[in-house]
Amino acid sequence: MSSSRESGLQVPPEVRRGAHNDREEWFESAVAALDLLRRTVDRPDLEGIEVLDVGCGTKLSKALLDNREPIGRYVGVDVSPTVIAWLSANVEDERFEYHHLDARNDLYNPSGTPLDQLEQLPVGGRRFDLISLFSVFTHLDPADYVVMLRLLRHHVNGDGRLLFSLFVKDPQRPSPYDLAFKAMVASSDPAVAEKANDALARVMARPNRRFVDEVPGKPLLRARYDEDYALELIEGTGWEVMSLNPPERHIQHYMICRPV
Repeated sequence: MSSSRESGLQVPPEVRRGAHNDREEWFESAVAALDLLRRTVDRPDLEGIEVLDVGCGTKLSKALLDNREPIGRYVGVDVSPTVIAWLSANVEDERFEYHHLDARNDLYNPSGTPLDQLEQLPVGGRRFDLISLFSVFTHLDPADYVVMLRLLRHHVNGDGRLLFSLFVKDPQRPSPYDLAFKAMVASSDPAVAEKANDALARVMARPNRRFVDEVPGKPLLRARYDEDYALELIEGTGWEVMSLNPPERHIQHYMICRPV
C-alpha cells in the first residue's frame, strides 16, 4: 500500500481537512478509511461498487486514485464549495463526480440551508451500494443525526450498506476531555476545582445528558453520544444496525447499517 507522496493527485493544504500532524498522517488516514470501505462490503476491492461519500473532503479521492483502486463509481458530496470546486477542476477520472451540499455548517458553509429543510441529497434519485460518512455525525446534534439518516435512506440500494463514524462515550476509553475534566475536579487549586464543578452543574442541568457538545465555544466541534442513545436514534429512520464498532487508528467509533 502506498503512502502520502508528491506523485499522484496533488492536494494543496487549503483543501485538506482533519486533525492530522502532517501530510503523511493525513494520507494514512485516507488509506485506513479505504480499507474500512472494503471491509464494510466484505470485498477485497471496490470493483463494481457504487459509493456515495457524504462529507467527502479530498483524501478518499486521493487514496482511490493514487492506489488505483478498482471502483464502480465514486460520488463525493460536501458542504464546502471550495472543496467541491477544487475536486471538480482537478479530478478527470470519469468514474468520479462531485456535488455541493448546500447544508448549513458553522465552519464550512455557515449560510447554507438547515438540514431539516432538505428533501434529498444533491444526487437526484440515485441509489448506491455503499454510503460512507467519515467525521460527519461527529458534528451533528441529535435532531440532525436523525434527519441525516432519513435523507441517506433515499439513496441506498436494497442490499446496500451505510458506514459512518461517530463519537461514543466509552468508559473503557475516556476521551481527552473526560480525562482533563477529572484532573480539574481533583485539582488542589480551589479555582480550578470550582470551574470544574460549575461545568458539571451545567451538564447536569441540560435536559438531554445522553448527548454532549464537548468543546465550549465551538458548537458541534465534537458531538459525543451515549451508546444506547446513538442506537436509539436510528429507530424509525429506515435503517437496521448491523454493528457498532470500537475506534481504530485514524477512525472513531463507527457504525454499519443496512436498509429495512
